[in-house]
Amino acid sequence: MGAAFVEDLAVGRFHGVGPKTAEKMNRLGIFTGADLRQQPLAFLQQNFGKSGPWYFGLARGEDHRAVVPDRPRKSSGSETTFSTDLVDPAAVEAEVQAMADDVWAWCEKTQSFGRTVTVKIKYADFQQATRSRTFDLAICSQDDLRAASIQLVRTVYPLSKGIRLVGVTMSSFSKRDETQATQLTLGLAAP
Repeated sequence: MGAAFVEDLAVGRFHGVGPKTAEKMNRLGIFTGADLRQQPLAFLQQNFGKSGPWYFGLARGEDHRAVVPDRPRKSSGSETTFSTDLVDPAAVEAEVQAMADDVWAWCEKTQSFGRTVTVKIKYADFQQATRSRTFDLAICSQDDLRAASIQLVRTVYPLSKGIRLVGVTMSSFSKRDETQATQLTLGLAAP
């Protein structure tokens, strides 16, 4: 199944193939996994050095990297796309709060709390903006996560175009018992 899956995949989507390598492969007539699979190992080694055998294996659906199923999660996020573009700051902030609440539900469930809050915005023309802030201590209350998220989204005001998507992510995790006993006060006004 692995070889069939990669057959139609663009080479730029392969693990370990960056933009420059994909460009070089395209110049050599290699655009998809099927094109890559047609190349002999010697050709790939000649053109891509020690990465040649890696690409040779990938084109055949072979990847011998260890699977790590229980690795620690690095972030938790929630985002939503709107059916109509939002232009009213109050509506944008209500959606940001809803996304922050989704993230907070996961944090509460897992007892994992982060120091970094990121807000993502995609405009109607599909341009994207992200704003983030890292705090000294983990955010340990829903109100603080909401306030930090609102503070970040307000940095894109005034809106010059509609917003199609908003998202909130928390990262730089620690467990609640690893955080300081006193709750972090961000010094942010409630939204």
